[in-house]
Amino acid sequence: MPVVTDIRYDAEVERYRIFVDGAYCTSVRQRTFPALGIELGQRIDCDEIKRREAFHWKHAYGEAAWKKEKVRIARVKAIIEARFSGLEVLVEGFGADSNDFIPEHPKEPGKPDLSIRGRQSGQIYCALEVSGTEVRRGTDYWVRPDKLSYAQNHPEQHVWICLHYTRPSEKLVFIRPDPSQCYQPVPVQVGKAIEHYVLFDDDSRETGSLEDFYAFLLSQRPEHLLASRHEDPI
Repeated sequence: MPVVTDIRYDAEVERYRIFVDGAYCTSVRQRTFPALGIELGQRIDCDEIKRREAFHWKHAYGEAAWKKEKVRIARVKAIIEARFSGLEVLVEGFGADSNDFIPEHPKEPGKPDLSIRGRQSGQIYCALEVSGTEVRRGTDYWVRPDKLSYAQNHPEQHVWICLHYTRPSEKLVFIRPDPSQCYQPVPVQVGKAIEHYVLFDDDSRETGSLEDFYAFLLSQRPEHLLASRHEDPI
């Protein structure tokens, strides 16, 4: 079985260079290295080290987290469609309709989970990314930089982000990134690793409520967005 024979830290690029059986294997990010469980003298092959680094966050959150994410997506879809009978919410994001581990990354990072369009016209009104946790942590809203980068790379689209929280009571927060804004992520400790997020709060100009999101949809083409007679499910 191959053995880790050397681990060298490169401060210039903030990565650890891993050697297996005396030969260079790969480098891993400083912020994920503590969580990968790689040690000097450990019996592990090079391919496994590369796999751990490439898919660290997928494994860190695990199947249970993916299933909760699918529940959030389905819930947000149901809320919007219950409010507007003229809208259709399509699940389109990478892996958004699957609970299975997908051993690859999306071709375009940050592509939103949902596409909202008129049922009859087929006109797309916006793209909506769904994220969140069961309980909000602290007083900020955490958004991954790639979700904001997608909005910046597609200024022709109306891109929104919905954060869904379950407890103590259901809450939806909507964030509309500004494509012209240069957002600065900050490091956040997640388990043993460091993840980077852009932080928003209730006073951020990008932050709004469910009613604010409804108002945006109505402002697009009101004739196609007739309100449903059913009450909102929240």
